[in-house]
Amino acid sequence: MSEYDLANKNFEEWTAHELAQYFKDQTDVDNNYAEMLEKQKVDGKVAPHLTEDDLRQMGIDTVGDRKRVMAAIDTLKKAKDMNDRSKVLWEGQEIMYISCWQWCCETCCGCCPQDPELYTLSYNHLSIKKPNQNRCGPCVCCWGHSYEINNIDISNIQDVDVEGVPPPCFQQCFCGAKTQEHLKIQTSNDPERIILKLEKGTGQQVSRTIKNQVEVMQRMERN
Repeated sequence: MSEYDLANKNFEEWTAHELAQYFKDQTDVDNNYAEMLEKQKVDGKVAPHLTEDDLRQMGIDTVGDRKRVMAAIDTLKKAKDMNDRSKVLWEGQEIMYISCWQWCCETCCGCCPQDPELYTLSYNHLSIKKPNQNRCGPCVCCWGHSYEINNIDISNIQDVDVEGVPPPCFQQCFCGAKTQEHLKIQTSNDPERIILKLEKGTGQQVSRTIKNQVEVMQRMERN
């Protein structure tokens, strides 16, 4: 069983008995490790973190058996890395209007709607899906729509700033307009900053998440 097969299985929920069966199928080792794994409280969540010293302490004394089991564990590690890379950390969408008044003006009271940009932050990428609507004047056609997806490598992000953008006084007083937060992202391969338009408070949360992920990627590159 390859790491690609394991990535589609929920192996981190395996019990000690299921993990022992995996080792047996993967290594052709006759020993049944279920009792030993259960005694040591080793399950599918712990298995990818095991080392050869751990196996020796658990009682796998034969060098050949340890090497075979470690090869199976390495496959689990690769599958876990694949799952981590595809895991979605945050999803959001562009806040296009600061008030209902602006929405009414720019969409003709909803007769000419506009689609927002969609944001997806995963383990190592920030994806921005930008719709390109086919229009006849201000009216949206029912065909010919396209979109672009900008995939930004987290390791290329150099700076993340948040700017609070308050609404005009009139709209704030009479239309219930709310402050936006613009998340400004500077990358190493693009001189122009990428701007995500978010609700107040959300921009700061997403900024912290992106910065944490940048630090994770930098540590991985150093190691």
